[in-house]
Amino acid sequence: MSSCSAAEIAEKKRIALEKLRAKKANLATANNNKQISANQPKVAPNIIAAAPTTNTAPRIENKASSFLDALKGSNIFKQRQETQHLARDAAHPYKRPASLGDVGSFNKRKSVEAVNDKPSGPILGLGQPQKTAVASAFLNSVSCRVTMISVARFEVQPSGYHSKLIEVFKTIPSKSYDPTTRYWNFALSDYKTLQERVNNLKPDVVMGIIPKAVLNLCLAPPKQLDNSCLESLEPTLASKLMPFQREGVSFALSQNGRCMICDEMGLGKTYQAIAVADFYKEDWPLFICTTASTRDSWANHIRQLLPYVPLHYIQVLNCNQQYIGDCKVLITSYSMMERNIQQIMNRKFGFLIFDESHSLKNPKAKCTMVADRLCQQAKHVLLLSGTPALSKPVELFSQLQMVDRKFMGFIDFTTRYCDGKQTNFGWDANGQSNLKELNVVLKLKFMIRRTKAEVLCDLSEKFRETVVLDPALVWPSDEIKESLDSVSKTLQCSKGHEREQILLRFYAQTAEVKTKAVCAYLKQQVKEPKKFIVFAHHRVMMDAICECLDKLKVKYIRIDGNTRKHDRGEFIDTFQKKQSCKVAVLSLGACNSGITLTAAELIIFAELTWNPSTLAQAESRAHRIGQQNPVTCRYLMASKTADDHIWNMLKVKQDVLNKAGIFCEDLQDATHTSAPTTSNKIDKYYTPIKTSNTDTAQQASSTTIHKQSNSPSSLLGLDISKEIENIEDFFQDEDDEAFKDILC
Repeated sequence: MSSCSAAEIAEKKRIALEKLRAKKANLATANNNKQISANQPKVAPNIIAAAPTTNTAPRIENKASSFLDALKGSNIFKQRQETQHLARDAAHPYKRPASLGDVGSFNKRKSVEAVNDKPSGPILGLGQPQKTAVASAFLNSVSCRVTMISVARFEVQPSGYHSKLIEVFKTIPSKSYDPTTRYWNFALSDYKTLQERVNNLKPDVVMGIIPKAVLNLCLAPPKQLDNSCLESLEPTLASKLMPFQREGVSFALSQNGRCMICDEMGLGKTYQAIAVADFYKEDWPLFICTTASTRDSWANHIRQLLPYVPLHYIQVLNCNQQYIGDCKVLITSYSMMERNIQQIMNRKFGFLIFDESHSLKNPKAKCTMVADRLCQQAKHVLLLSGTPALSKPVELFSQLQMVDRKFMGFIDFTTRYCDGKQTNFGWDANGQSNLKELNVVLKLKFMIRRTKAEVLCDLSEKFRETVVLDPALVWPSDEIKESLDSVSKTLQCSKGHEREQILLRFYAQTAEVKTKAVCAYLKQQVKEPKKFIVFAHHRVMMDAICECLDKLKVKYIRIDGNTRKHDRGEFIDTFQKKQSCKVAVLSLGACNSGITLTAAELIIFAELTWNPSTLAQAESRAHRIGQQNPVTCRYLMASKTADDHIWNMLKVKQDVLNKAGIFCEDLQDATHTSAPTTSNKIDKYYTPIKTSNTDTAQQASSTTIHKQSNSPSSLLGLDISKEIENIEDFFQDEDDEAFKDILC
């Protein structure tokens, strides 16, 4: 049997009294009618006799109807009916929120106002009635979001202005107002005091809370980093650690060997991870999972930095039949880890290192689930990545779970930091929220991250440039230009999955139309003495670049997804050590991490990609420890192509990652230039020059225009194939002989 609250009992009592009052009113009316009929003169017997047969039923109906009318007319009945309707609408699972101009919402607001404005006089002399509760969704209340902005301070973000709330804020001793954001922030020690004072303003003000796990983390005393424990490290390794790397090792030890080392690319995360593993060597065997291209590099580092480990105890897992029962150090790739999970689980590794841990960003991927099983079994887990999240905060969750799976569940984490919400298509966690607090949590418990600017004052500078390619080479015909223009217009009108598919097709078509312009630019670049790297994504672009270099007789290396792992190391050594090897043509997907190419001083991006973290990783192949010269990163872009859309996407994504403290680059901070055009060189081959005054004036005007504007926009209507009468004369220069066939 369900129990009733005091308010429900009082309401039922009022309804019963209202019914009793209606019955008494009906009885009084009936008595008055009897007295009136008794005072009237008597009529004929036949009429009196006929009266009972004709008026009995209507008299009964009139009594019932009069009782119902009296009940419906009572204020209690109207109030209860309105309350039931409001509660029913609020509980509707698919109720669409009414707009301000909606008639239904206007009627509901009027009904709420009528209930609130009803006089609170006594009913039948039985005391004051209690105020009926109204759903909070229909009250004009102010909600406040509470979030941490630093280890010692939190911020309150009201949804609107409330004078009494501001008065409460001013009573807190540690108050501070930020005129830029228009939010108030307070010391964490005043958190409970503020909550208690704001609770008195309910239901007009609803104050949010800080999650208990976050609150306890910020209130806990800070852990002191002790560098004295580093004395037990292998001397060969300890002598090579820089001061900031020692600090990273100390942080990992303070977290009991379960954390993320997310220093910017090129700051020696490998050395720090091996040092932490050396400190916990009693908990070995050691398991290292990395990309396929860096397995041999890890094995070489283990042999050099930990000479006490016998060589036959260091194994690189290359096949499924390999025996690993006696190994002390096992190095494998993510794909091999998936295939040999049972054999790896049986070995019971006590220390795990996951290099490039952003590969584990998808919790539903088989690779991530296998890694999570290993982390539950191991005592120490290190995750290494210069870009732990490539585009959104939800990509951090699976990695944080491997470090400490008790901190937050998926729903709690995504609701707090990914603006998670339930939609008609399931749980949506692709947004971002409370990024300052997420940054605080990561630095306190999970992650240590330093940038090159912070720790390497003597590291060479890095510059960025964006180069707009020659439109005359990007658009060889009007048909191609119109085709891509139509795709661009369709992309702007599309949404959801359809937009993604159109953008992918637009991306591939952009690679095709850029090949000639990119090759023309590289033809000029190879004349310089500097070594450089060219990054591309599509095979058609990489093939065109290699064909161009072959015709120019320039020695180069090419590494993509089809390159065998045994050849990668040999190609890298060739580029690093041989002066004759001038160019490295690399795939953005296969070579954006785990490769050191400090011999290059220039990085050229023939294509863009979706994630800013991937581009930052690619830039760090040359700009890292060991680089003595300034590095220039040059992005080749074509206007009115997919580059315009992708560049804007990169800006939005990098802003989100910067707020969370897991990205430190600004791709938009670049110098904008234009590629050299061929228009000035081929003007004289258009038509024979006439000596008439009119043509002379036109020629002078054309020359003036070219001098005033060097931008590629002046070439939009240029068609090389129609304008050049003698194309052979255009290639008379010695350095143009090899490039002649490509342009044609």
